[in-house]
Amino acid sequence: MNETSELFPSAAEAGPAGGGRPRGLFRRLALTVLGLAVLGGLAYLTVSADGFIRRSELEREKSKLEDEIAVLRDENQVLRQKKERLLHDPGYVEDEARRKLGLIRPGETVYRLSEEPDLTEEGPERP
Repeated sequence: MNETSELFPSAAEAGPAGGGRPRGLFRRLALTVLGLAVLGGLAYLTVSADGFIRRSELEREKSKLEDEIAVLRDENQVLRQKKERLLHDPGYVEDEARRKLGLIRPGETVYRLSEEPDLTEEGPERP
């Protein structure tokens, strides 16, 4: 061996006893750090404010609200049609007044039919 090789041994020659770092330890350390970084990134993506869990919750809420909007649009359309009939159809106004307010025309007789009586033991007997 020459003088230079004695002062600076190669990595192959320098083992743990030779004062150099073993290659396996550095590789394991690098893989551990990389693994922890990947796990940390996945954890962040899963539970952060912009993560997968929050995103799926927001998607469910969006779908629910879209369904609610569709129902309200349908109700709105029915109310618009009713408004138009109230404004332009006198017969509809009369029918609504009769139904909701119990109004009658002069000379009319109203017959109100009640529901069938309760025929329990205390009720009237049948022949």
